[in-house]
Amino acid sequence: MDQKIEYTRAKDSKGEGVRGFLSKLSKGLMLPIAVLPIAGLFLGIGSGIINIMDTVGLDKNTNPWYLIPIILRDIGNIIFATLPALFAVAIAIAYTDDAGIAAFTGFLGYVVFAVTQSILIFDNVDSNGILTSYQILWYDEVPTSVVGQTLGIKSLQTSVFGGITVGFVAAWLYNRFSTLRLPNFLGFFNGTRSVPIIAFMFMPLVAFIFLATWPLIGTWLDSFGQLLLGMNYGFDALLFGIIERALVPFGLHHAFYTPLWFTSVGGQIIAIDPGSGEQLVVAAGDESMWFAIQNYGLDYNSLTTEFWVTPNDTIENIININGYWVFDPSGNGGASTDINEYLLPAQNLDFSSGADQCVYCITAGAHPGQYLQGKYQFMIFGLPAAGFAMIMCAKKENREMATSLIGAAVLTTFLTGITEPIEFTFLFLAPMLYIFHVFMAGISFWVDDLLKVSVGMTFSGGIIDYILYGILPLATGYNTAAWIVIPIGIIYMPIYYFFFRWYILKFDVQTPGRGDSEEEMKLVSKKDYLEAKESKKEQKNVVPAAKKGQFDESNPRFLRTVSLLGYLGDFDNLPSINACITRLRISVSDPTKVDEENIKKKLGAKGIVKFSGGRSMQIIFGAEADIFKTELMMLKKQGFTYKEWEKTHKN
Repeated sequence: MDQKIEYTRAKDSKGEGVRGFLSKLSKGLMLPIAVLPIAGLFLGIGSGIINIMDTVGLDKNTNPWYLIPIILRDIGNIIFATLPALFAVAIAIAYTDDAGIAAFTGFLGYVVFAVTQSILIFDNVDSNGILTSYQILWYDEVPTSVVGQTLGIKSLQTSVFGGITVGFVAAWLYNRFSTLRLPNFLGFFNGTRSVPIIAFMFMPLVAFIFLATWPLIGTWLDSFGQLLLGMNYGFDALLFGIIERALVPFGLHHAFYTPLWFTSVGGQIIAIDPGSGEQLVVAAGDESMWFAIQNYGLDYNSLTTEFWVTPNDTIENIININGYWVFDPSGNGGASTDINEYLLPAQNLDFSSGADQCVYCITAGAHPGQYLQGKYQFMIFGLPAAGFAMIMCAKKENREMATSLIGAAVLTTFLTGITEPIEFTFLFLAPMLYIFHVFMAGISFWVDDLLKVSVGMTFSGGIIDYILYGILPLATGYNTAAWIVIPIGIIYMPIYYFFFRWYILKFDVQTPGRGDSEEEMKLVSKKDYLEAKESKKEQKNVVPAAKKGQFDESNPRFLRTVSLLGYLGDFDNLPSINACITRLRISVSDPTKVDEENIKKKLGAKGIVKFSGGRSMQIIFGAEADIFKTELMMLKKQGFTYKEWEKTHKN
């Protein structure tokens, strides 16, 4: 019996294929990324208030009101500083069906992983005691940019790659040893208790593998990042915008942008202590750099100047002018007389030399925000205009319903930047419209980069993010050039509107409200849901009383979720259930048991994306996806089956 169970599990895992694996990866990546909006909110507001207080001349050492924004800033900043560890926990969760022990193992494993590295990293200093490089195993001259700090531990600058790897190892250990049975005298450590212990012994080996390989990989990543950032005329931003939006239908865009947002591939900011020459990587990746600028009170224009050193430059040309340390690229004292172009004051950096000031350097070609800000034009302006075009193309008798249906998707896009509800409305009906949309997304990133806009973002690009990370920093003294987004967006509106209107009418695209049957309008209608609620009320007297903590007939969403379970073929057809922000990500044993038509018409799914012969599916529900996932998992833990419920329900 046990052998049969193990065979079935292996078969299901294999059946998910590469797409199923990437689907879980996307879920894992989104868990820590979903925390970034609130972290960015705290960091942005805290830094903005501090900047205002500095402007009016308040003394932070004597004024107690400074404590409030400092607390806000530091609480937000700690999330970005510990991202590798958070990714380790999230990946462990994603590949173990939300197992808490796996999450604990992921965090424990990352601590052991980092500490093991710190022991085997040795400083190389010159005759003046200045740190020049590191010695790691057989690597004698490892650049200082390859080493950084996470959780206060000096370790390889692996950023989220290290965290993701540790998470995979933790998930593998959990899936392999969570049912381990030991001799009776060690029975206390049976099962899941053994997993963290095994990880404690296993992670030093993982750390050693990284020590043996990462100096080469890290150097290659820096080179690749500099190659990408070295593309002239903002073509790197153009390429990013096109690829990122093109991957959205496949759910793979998270895996694409994560390295550019959180690793050295997207650039680095390095702080140099002029007194000792010590270098510290304070941010790696486009999003991390943008928030570091706010955290340290840096100047956008100075960071984007071509005169800043790159990670491979020496510090010999750092000179003192009028008491300020600046970088002199010519080496002969010919730095600009405008000190503000080069000087960036140090804040809260504790160098070993105790110097009061330091120089911040950025990877050549990096422009903080270049892989973030391009979303605002098409999310706040372009897609709402496209939605309006679809409404105007609907038949007059259906226009009110189309307005209600599409308007909700437009409002979601405008406020939060969650675009899939409206994108999937036209993606499957007219792929050429989506190709146009992808091209316009690339143009948006490109134009922003050319005009030196520097607006931050967390995971969305709606009006809320624009106010927090564009308008608010601009109002508090940061030169984000956020105002440029508005005229570009205004230009985008008629382009989207008239192209969509022309294409829909020209090729008779059956967008909501254009069909002859009202059935088409049920795509996202709540009519069936309300009817289901009425049916529930009629049978209330024959339904057993609810038990505390259970998901049952007393919950107004019960029939909706149970209907979805039935359309998916019950739990014995669902070896894996996951979700990201807008998609229910499932694996199915038999794709023919899935009732795709009713999932779309009666439950309002915007579309279904299938991989691996249909055994891996992503059902686009919008913000409801994670709710469905949680409720299905509750039913599964309760031992609920659709077949048994249907028999009782019919009787």
